[in-house]
Amino acid sequence: MSSRVIVALIGLAQGPLLHSWAVAAGRDEQFSLGLACPIGIGHQRWGTRCSCGRLRWREAATAFGLGLVYWLMAGALEGNLVLAAHLAMVSLTAMLIITDADHFRIPNRLLYPGGAFCIAFLVAAALIEDQSSSLLTAALGAVIYSGLLLLVFLVAKGEGFGFGDVKLAVLLGFFIGFQSLSALAYALFITSLMGGGPAILLLLAGRSRRTAIPYGPPLILGTWATIIWASSLLA
Repeated sequence: MSSRVIVALIGLAQGPLLHSWAVAAGRDEQFSLGLACPIGIGHQRWGTRCSCGRLRWREAATAFGLGLVYWLMAGALEGNLVLAAHLAMVSLTAMLIITDADHFRIPNRLLYPGGAFCIAFLVAAALIEDQSSSLLTAALGAVIYSGLLLLVFLVAKGEGFGFGDVKLAVLLGFFIGFQSLSALAYALFITSLMGGGPAILLLLAGRSRRTAIPYGPPLILGTWATIIWASSLLA
């Protein structure tokens, strides 16, 4: 069995648990190592939804999505530890996609410890695997990307575009910048295609949050896509 398949299976296996943690974080509930229903255990399950409201189809979608992204990342990155750091970032941001889609929230209880761990992991991995030259552009990427989104936040005056997205951009910018600073432009372009750009324009046009979309998912998906296809985009 190839290493890429093993990596994909790891992503597939952890999908339901990460979905459960994302639901708990979005509702400010305690994390559990089990796949209990969000409001308790022992409820009758039927079809694709538990009687308490647990979306089993979304757990499956999270698992298959993680498996696919893990597989693609494994084919795009060099270095086992650098790859592992990127996979940790994917797992964290996959949970943030769910919380933002459900509640328009990037919970600090996920972003702060998880983001710090992912960045520290990538720094250590780069030093060990002789990719330390990429750390400067990674730091600059974090500053530039978060600075751009901070400008959007200030122009929008907090109307719908939350400061959580600005904080998220520190993490995303660090990992994008690890590829190169040029990758930031591609990340912004891909993100706009996925809905971030039109949503930001709606805010700047004075539309209410109800007419917009959560911004975390397109930012995250744009980051994943840029990293996966960085070698082709920057060739």
